[in-house]
Amino acid sequence: MTVNANHVAGEPASVSMGFPVTVGWTHAAIAVFSVLRLNTPVNLTMHVEMHGPLLIDFRHHAFSWSTPLDQFPVDAVHTGLETEPTSADAPPFFELPGQDLDGLLWEMGINSFGGAAAYWLPKGERYKLTRWPNVTRHSHNLRQMKMLAVLGNTYASTSELATLAGVEEVEAQSLINALSLMRILSRSAEAPATAAAPETAAAKRKSLFARLRKRLGR
Repeated sequence: MTVNANHVAGEPASVSMGFPVTVGWTHAAIAVFSVLRLNTPVNLTMHVEMHGPLLIDFRHHAFSWSTPLDQFPVDAVHTGLETEPTSADAPPFFELPGQDLDGLLWEMGINSFGGAAAYWLPKGERYKLTRWPNVTRHSHNLRQMKMLAVLGNTYASTSELATLAGVEEVEAQSLINALSLMRILSRSAEAPATAAAPETAAAKRKSLFARLRKRLGR
């Protein structure tokens, strides 16, 4: 069976208002994932010490924040979180267009869970992109682009992705976390492993990466 990576049964579908003071982005990622699963439209405000409030309007897939993403505070101190129910026809949470939410979800996912799997990702499954992320919206490096090329072509587990892209497994897991938070992964417990000899895999990575760069106009 193949399903979207954002659907997990049995997990809570609400955000606690008793948000603790935390350092880093794991609790924030959990809060965002929980809101994304709600059937009721919700606006979200995160209070980040020394960086001002972070406002998210999920209806418009947009956010507003005084801190540029190229200055993303990896060790940010979060002092509070507020949810505000809204409706499809309500005014936007802030002046649009705001910033595309994909960039924020990328940074948040890459910098959460300390290299471990996000709690909503079960073990024993393989992943594949459902669409190409807009990498012009966020920072990325060569290793991450190689991993995106792999996932755009085939299903791969975290360990398989690390091997095919030539990266550490914790780095592959962080990328999987980010893409799942962006809701652009499908997952499968039945997809077969990608079989390739080391030299064939290297040539394939090079070809996939060249195609990705061409797609992005680089």
